[in-house]
Amino acid sequence: MFKKVILVESAARILLELARNSHPREMLMLLRGRKKKDLVKIDEVLFAPLSQHDEFSASFRFDLLPIDFTIIGLAHSHPSGDPYPSLEDLHHFVGIVMLILTPPYQGLKDIHAFNLRGERVSIYLED
Repeated sequence: MFKKVILVESAARILLELARNSHPREMLMLLRGRKKKDLVKIDEVLFAPLSQHDEFSASFRFDLLPIDFTIIGLAHSHPSGDPYPSLEDLHHFVGIVMLILTPPYQGLKDIHAFNLRGERVSIYLED
């Protein structure tokens, strides 16, 4: 199991901006990157196919997910401010990492990383 997440700064800026612009609806994006030993590095974000968003949830068509082994997880926002994954979030986990963004969507303190077990993982920015 990995111990930390490295998020490229450009991807963090995109996620935060999308979450701000989507508020009060949830935002949902796919994460592209790789796992290396005890860390996960997220290099890029992708739009989820046919995603739907409202104030309480976000979803997409799993059957349209591309066969792309560089997709390592999902990012979504919790407009309610709750930084932890719900049971539904854990049941719909895709990949190995989940990022949850919370208001005010201003910086790294508003991005929370979790592993498959729903355990919080340290997250760091990289230029």
